[in-house]
Amino acid sequence: MSEEQTTNRTVVTPSTSPDRSTGAYAAVPTEAPDLLGSVLLDRYRVIGHLGDGGMGSVYLVEHTTILKKFAAKVLSPALCTRQDFIDRFLREARASSLISHPNVVEITDFGTTPSGAPFFVMEYLQGEDLSETIADEGPMPWSRVQGMILQICGALEAAHEKAIVHRDMKPGNCLRVKSGNNTDFIKVLDFGIAKIQSLEAEERSLTQTGTVIGTPEYMSPEQGWGHPVDHRSDIYAIGVILYELLTGHVPFTGETMMEVLNRHIYEVPNVDHPHISQEVGAIILKAMQKDRELRFQAMSEMIDAIESVGTGASAVQVVDEEIKAPWGPVTARYTTAITQINVGANDHDTAPGVLVEEPLEKKSGRGMMIGLLLAGVASIGVIAMVLNSNDDPPVDEPSPQAPVVATPDSLGDEPEPEPPPPVVIAPDVATVTVKIGTPGVEAQILDARDEAIYGMTNSPDGVELRQGEEPVKLILRADGYEDLEVSVVPDVDDKVFEKTLVKSKSTKKKTPKKKVAKEPAGDTSPKPDDPPDSPPESPPKDNGSSLGEIKNPFNK
Repeated sequence: MSEEQTTNRTVVTPSTSPDRSTGAYAAVPTEAPDLLGSVLLDRYRVIGHLGDGGMGSVYLVEHTTILKKFAAKVLSPALCTRQDFIDRFLREARASSLISHPNVVEITDFGTTPSGAPFFVMEYLQGEDLSETIADEGPMPWSRVQGMILQICGALEAAHEKAIVHRDMKPGNCLRVKSGNNTDFIKVLDFGIAKIQSLEAEERSLTQTGTVIGTPEYMSPEQGWGHPVDHRSDIYAIGVILYELLTGHVPFTGETMMEVLNRHIYEVPNVDHPHISQEVGAIILKAMQKDRELRFQAMSEMIDAIESVGTGASAVQVVDEEIKAPWGPVTARYTTAITQINVGANDHDTAPGVLVEEPLEKKSGRGMMIGLLLAGVASIGVIAMVLNSNDDPPVDEPSPQAPVVATPDSLGDEPEPEPPPPVVIAPDVATVTVKIGTPGVEAQILDARDEAIYGMTNSPDGVELRQGEEPVKLILRADGYEDLEVSVVPDVDDKVFEKTLVKSKSTKKKTPKKKVAKEPAGDTSPKPDDPPDSPPESPPKDNGSSLGEIKNPFNK
């Protein structure tokens, strides 16, 4: 085990220098510590130095009688003079020892070194934390993530039953080890800043209101405000971890801690990703609701929702929120985020066969802020247009008369568009059948790369796609409807999806304007295209620099 220092707080993470060939952690070649070779509590011989961090050092020890290896975490001598760090160190040992769960790191003993520094003994684990797994493997499918996230939720449920709130849940505090045939066995650790709600008032002062403590990328809005926290802050963090495991990145980043916290307070995460189905997206969004009264109210509720994915059970409900912001109320629209993704009713493994709507612009809180700025610029442009409303429109210079050429457009006959070419798949290429329904309308299923056609929606036979693990981008197109770009992973046969097309604002086909030749200057003879009895043109306005006619745009 080892420690490291992060923004504004000390965290504990698994040991350093993993052996990538075995997945185990080996002792780091460092300067020999003073404790190396000594015996603690007359029974733990220090045989290795695993790492150093902000809180102290972690050593590999061996029980002198049973010869079993453990890890001993020793508080740094520099921090032994500060009672708040000593209390926090002891609280980590106490919190972990109170929780009896297979997915929580076990604390087995406690004592002091010959120099008086406190230490505790915990199980020695060989593996890597989930942040390293994400860095190495990137986004993971739901079929794998579900098992890991359920273990984390189970560990926190046990902690919450003991009135213990972790407050710093993140992938770096989830160690992935091998247990039997399970290579994704999870151990939750680092209860160093855990809040034990049953403590006396003087002990609770370590987590007093107004203290911002945690890791910004995983902190709930109430933590960002410095408000009191409860178990629902851990639920929020689990929503972030679930998002990161499926996408390979956290939902909110920023150049400063405050930027990240502000995004957690005001923005809705974008769950539009091939590995996130509609059911899973709803779970993430509900766990990350800004108002904790709208989240899962217990870890058991979140566990039930995760276990129900793919069983046909009703998806969890999320609620749009009204958030008070310095610039005015902000509406966090979670329901819009959910409707951006849709998964077929027969898709039980929601990770691979997800049908995802891919809007041209990602909508987020940051996009909203940019939109407000652009709206301000547009307002300035409108004012400028009002101020210049008395100016003459630009006058085209006369050009030589050109003959009017009759075209199909000018005659009112519009040529029929050529049908798209079919998609050609070689006979020796493996394919899968995908059925896409668009209720109430027949739509073409086009390849987004070259708009070659696979077939039509609502077909009982479906369409054939090349089998593979990578998403295939498609376009659903029908006359009178907006094109809908979707992405489907064609890894399993007989996938069934359903999408709703949106009618275009105008069902008329746009046709080019008629080209009319310009007349030479001074020619006032009637033209064939001139309507009869057309009113005479109004005299040109004064294009001088006088502003006497300008109206004040700010006066109603």
